[in-house]
Amino acid sequence: MAKTRKPTASTIELLPKQYAFVTSTAREVLYSGAFGAGKSRATCVKLATRAQRPGAREALVRKHLVTLKGTTLKTLLEPEGNLPPVLPPGSYSHNQSAKTIRIVGGGEIVYFGLDDVAKVGSYNLSGVGVDQAEELSENDWTALRGRIRLNVDGVPNSLYGACNPSGPEHFLAVRFGLNGRSKAADGCHAIATKSADNWHLPESYLRDLQTYTGVAKRRYVDGEWCGSDGLVYDTFDPAIHVRERRDVWQRVIVGGDQGFSNPTAMVVIAEAEDGTLHLLAEFYATGKVSSDVIAEAERLKSEYGVTEFVFDPAAAVLREEMARAGLSVIAGDNDVNGGITSCQRRFAVDGSGKPGLTISPACVNVIKELGMYEWQPGEKDKPVKKHDHALDALRYGIRRLDGGNQIDVRVINGGNRSEPHRPTNDEHMWQTFQTNRGHR
Repeated sequence: MAKTRKPTASTIELLPKQYAFVTSTAREVLYSGAFGAGKSRATCVKLATRAQRPGAREALVRKHLVTLKGTTLKTLLEPEGNLPPVLPPGSYSHNQSAKTIRIVGGGEIVYFGLDDVAKVGSYNLSGVGVDQAEELSENDWTALRGRIRLNVDGVPNSLYGACNPSGPEHFLAVRFGLNGRSKAADGCHAIATKSADNWHLPESYLRDLQTYTGVAKRRYVDGEWCGSDGLVYDTFDPAIHVRERRDVWQRVIVGGDQGFSNPTAMVVIAEAEDGTLHLLAEFYATGKVSSDVIAEAERLKSEYGVTEFVFDPAAAVLREEMARAGLSVIAGDNDVNGGITSCQRRFAVDGSGKPGLTISPACVNVIKELGMYEWQPGEKDKPVKKHDHALDALRYGIRRLDGGNQIDVRVINGGNRSEPHRPTNDEHMWQTFQTNRGHR
């Protein structure tokens, strides 16, 4: 019979505000942090210290299971750069099919997503740790509160979460008194932090954060729960728009924006029978040359049944090479305000509560940019040219689906030459591409 190796003791160093969060005994405690504040790690440390008590049953939760597995669970079980995993190897056993982690000599951790909040009713827990709590709805939070009732000596019942700041009307801002107007509810304790509080962050990273402006800087650098008057997509709500869907897709296209030092972004957009859209997946990476982009485009075509690629109109050479590779590719309509309007309409919710656009939680960069893309100060028709790579790709794709003007590129003569299809809008310039002949 194999023996269980006794784990060695481990010491985890915490920042002062992380320590305050980990040691808080409040019934509900929130670690509200800007970028780089160590939110996920603080949540995992609190979870681990509570779960090591015999009889404890703690839950690790995020809105969507797929993002929980790809982010927070890795912080708990795997090294991050120079940081060791929160749970030392040998200190636990992990049953991935049951989504259960048993601590040697202690209690257990269960983990799940809130994709279906009704499933929460089957749990009886001593506490729950929530990562990215701003993604949750108030109903999600209430459902979790109702499952924390397992009494364990030395482990006070607690719902504890970490989050990025959102708007002042978010239920967490109200419940924890973070909006400057509300008083925290009984038993609720908030710990607010900003990026500069983490002295372990590289200077280059902190300098880059200081280039953020407006709402993005106030929320994600200074840690404020501030209004979104300057956000381009101010009706985007993760609780409404971020979810998984399994519809029958009538059409699947990809919107693309080329970069190199800046990211190249591709967004897979599916259209359902009722006309609503869903973002199935994204590609987002720097330092990619045309051959890399084409290889990724071919993978997306194969995996998702993509019928058409709608790319940045400035990316003429890339589109030409994609066409020669046999991909159906056209230039996107670069009417920025028209494209933004098309996207904004899609975020609207109908009378039954159904949004016109939903986003897979796997599209992390689309979601991130939606919370950072702003109008220029005092302007409502000139967006700041930052945090827009995935959103430009989205704009090209949705504009195409809405019937916006496009420049069509077709391959003829065995791929030796590509010719354009003249747009119907006379104001739209059309281009002729010559390949392999030295003509431009």
